[in-house]
Amino acid sequence: MLKNKTFRNYKEQIEFMQSRGIRVPDQEAAIEALSTFSYYSLVNLNKHLYGGLEKRDFEGSPSILDLQLAHMLNMNFYHILLKGILYVEAAFKTKLAYLISREFGTEAHDDLDRKGNNYFHQAYYDAANPSVPGTLRTLRNKLRFLLSDTKANSYSHKFLAGNRQLPPWMFVHDIEFGLAVLWYNILQQADRAEVRDRMMWGETGQPPAGLQAQAAADFFEAALKILREYRNTIAHGERVFPVEMTAVLPWQPLKAVLPEGILSLEEYQSGFGQKDTFACLLAVVYFIHDPVLMVSFLREIRAQIEFAQQIRQAMAPGALDIFQILGIPPFTMERLIRLSHLRFGSLTETFLDRT
Repeated sequence: MLKNKTFRNYKEQIEFMQSRGIRVPDQEAAIEALSTFSYYSLVNLNKHLYGGLEKRDFEGSPSILDLQLAHMLNMNFYHILLKGILYVEAAFKTKLAYLISREFGTEAHDDLDRKGNNYFHQAYYDAANPSVPGTLRTLRNKLRFLLSDTKANSYSHKFLAGNRQLPPWMFVHDIEFGLAVLWYNILQQADRAEVRDRMMWGETGQPPAGLQAQAAADFFEAALKILREYRNTIAHGERVFPVEMTAVLPWQPLKAVLPEGILSLEEYQSGFGQKDTFACLLAVVYFIHDPVLMVSFLREIRAQIEFAQQIRQAMAPGALDIFQILGIPPFTMERLIRLSHLRFGSLTETFLDRT
């Protein structure tokens, strides 16, 4: 039988918080906080930081200001992380569409067996992959959907309605990240390798000497899964709990692609770089090959951490450590900046190093 939930006004919510060990030094400020963020966001979603979900009372007697700091930091930090993931998503789609346009053509036709200039022609894809027909039909249906009245205001709809073909570099912007990954997965092995290599080393870079192709492929596949999982969680407005993530960066491929000194085995075995937020950050930074994007992303991340530390010191000195709230290691920025410097050298050192 389902338990009934009781409505509580703000004053009753404050009393209930206090009964659970949460300090409320200013009731008027607390009412404003509850009416802005909600009891659920401040209390329920921060319970894991103060003793765990299975315990009723909050350990350490946090104040409502501590909970506000944790909630605001989480929202701001993960929105910046989402921006970084979207950078990578855009790059992935661009490289995918570039290869498909070059190799398969710029037109899409309903007949999957039609040869020639038809990027839905299934013979262009991996014959050993049973997902090819289904994925191509899904893409074809997506293209048809763009012609529906639902998408009447979109640029793609107007383009198609003018009896023009939608080339891959335009179509790819209208498909979800997950569908783009499925499209990539049905490519033939050499085509997948080209997209993967461009994502990992850029258009002009080269893989490290001695790196095995399988290790690179394993890292790339796992990194895409992590990025998609974090992207979907953040984009849907859900709180990020790394323990609930299912995708994991395996150690051997991670060790093979990361430069020396970015992550040790001991740190990895402590949980860093597996499926936590640091793992997602590593994947984002690894796939950024534009120095301006890199500087912009890392400076935003660093600024948010520093701002949260200032707020903590001024308004909530008893709050948990910022890195503990976010679930990232204290060495996060130092390692990400080092990875950036190894790729771009003086191009990013000027903007990211302290004077």
